[in-house]
Amino acid sequence: MCRASCKASPDRGLVESTQLALLLPLLLLSLFAVVQAGIWLAGRSTVQQAAMAAAEQAAFADANPADAQRVAAELAARGGLTAVSVELTTTGTSVDVRVDAQVPALLPGQWSQVTASAHRVTQA
Repeated sequence: MCRASCKASPDRGLVESTQLALLLPLLLLSLFAVVQAGIWLAGRSTVQQAAMAAAEQAAFADANPADAQRVAAELAARGGLTAVSVELTTTGTSVDVRVDAQVPALLPGQWSQVTASAHRVTQA
């Protein structure tokens, strides 16, 4: 049999715990990065919908720009976004809307900023 050669070394537990201590932060960082990417994509979709809805609202013939900004802010807030900024530019024949917001951040950095814009032709 292999009793002498197959016996576990006393350092085996130390090696495994060292490997775990080195790999666990990387695994957690990867997990948080995937979750943050999902949150960012959902926030980007929400801010795009808010910009499109505001542009639609502002494109009506008798539209009030304040109503369009309110629509975008409400949609973004319902989507969990914070620090919502709505910029509305109206020319004679078109409306441009830009919405900036922040999503909840798990990781530090620029992961939390989302921006979208929409363009619509106004109704006569």
